[in-house]
Amino acid sequence: MVFFWRKSEEEKLAEKGDKNAILKLIEKGKRDRAIQVLEGFKDDPELRKILYDLYLKEGKYYFAYQLIEHYDKNLGTAWERATIYERVGEKEKALQEYLRIGNFESLTKAGHLLYQMDKKEEALSVFERSLNLAPALKREELQEIIRKIKEELGLLQVKKESFIEKIRKGLQKTKEKALFGIILRGRKVDEALFEELEETLVRADIGAKTAINVVEELKKEAIKRNIKESEGLRDLLKEKLSSLLTGCQDNIKVKEGKTNIYLFLGVNGSGKTTTIGKLAYKFVSEGKRVLLCAADTFRSAAVEQLEVWAKRSGADIVKREEGADPASVVFDAMKRASEYHLVLIDTAGRLHTKEPLIRELRKIKSVIQRFYPEEPTETFLVLDATLGQNSISQAKVFKEAVDITGIILTKLDGTAKGGAIIPICRELKVPVKLLGVGEGLDDLQPFDAEVFVQELLSVEV
Repeated sequence: MVFFWRKSEEEKLAEKGDKNAILKLIEKGKRDRAIQVLEGFKDDPELRKILYDLYLKEGKYYFAYQLIEHYDKNLGTAWERATIYERVGEKEKALQEYLRIGNFESLTKAGHLLYQMDKKEEALSVFERSLNLAPALKREELQEIIRKIKEELGLLQVKKESFIEKIRKGLQKTKEKALFGIILRGRKVDEALFEELEETLVRADIGAKTAINVVEELKKEAIKRNIKESEGLRDLLKEKLSSLLTGCQDNIKVKEGKTNIYLFLGVNGSGKTTTIGKLAYKFVSEGKRVLLCAADTFRSAAVEQLEVWAKRSGADIVKREEGADPASVVFDAMKRASEYHLVLIDTAGRLHTKEPLIRELRKIKSVIQRFYPEEPTETFLVLDATLGQNSISQAKVFKEAVDITGIILTKLDGTAKGGAIIPICRELKVPVKLLGVGEGLDDLQPFDAEVFVQELLSVEV
């Protein structure tokens, strides 16, 4: 038996360009069909506007751009046109529309565009105009952007901390508690010194078992090399700690000329969203197009927090309402991913719901690989350094769900447990790629094992 699909009277009318019939199709959720019909009536100004609105709702920015370019340069609002131009890479046209609007939001957008286009003097001028219109809650954020541009232009002289100074600052609390530099200065090598050194290693949170093994090895080497003074143990301890960190250091992978997708895991409160924001800021500052994906839809205000970082960094964002399916947000992001150099995906960290969390993360990875089979480029686990070795048990749950390629250790400046990097890396067998050593936008630093050990054992606090 053969069944023939018969068009409804409504659809027949729609095909003839009947506006009401077309609107009925849209109301019934038949948007694709409505678009198909409307594309035959682009010359009709009234129906063209309906088609344009549908393109925007469906995220078909290139098609909306074609309507503007070929049929009506004034189609839609200035904000819509600016957004469309920006989406399709027409930065100059987007810039003109944003400047034409002239309010706080549009001037801020224009400033970010100019900065991305490496027109820093013009960006500074526009951001200063924006500051005059900024609401009270936005002023501090904008002042920070202006300060940064002035520094880059040489209009503001500020002593920048070196990489080593940042690591030193990050390890300050650990060094204040451990005091390796003092213990290993002006002492005779005897049993009392070794006992004190063992206690100090434990206080730095490298682990009791590791501390005992390190001290035992130091004793043997001290006898073998006939070391009598504590200063002689410093280089020996540096060797031992450095050997424990073998394989614990690696750079972030960035594939040039391709879309890089970074997946971020971590429990609530680990500093995951802030880390994403700081990385977005870094990459945008380097001239890269960045898309943030707010897939942590279960934590209260998580989406809003990432949205703030998107505005602050100049990145774009994909989001849905709180409680939405995280994988569906990732799906939306993947549809747009080809427009960007980097996509940074925030995920939920509800560790108390272990099995659902594991299923959710696997589902997210599956969605990514439907679009990009070889992605994600990196899967980062963000750990709170203030938890020390206790974070290892958290990490194991996430490792069950997906393969982790790198650890980002945050809040190092707020803890005396800096030595925990050693057991974290050794037990998880995953390299540490970044350290969070402060609140500043540039206080996310690459992990350098040699510098880390050097500063941990230095006399300077």
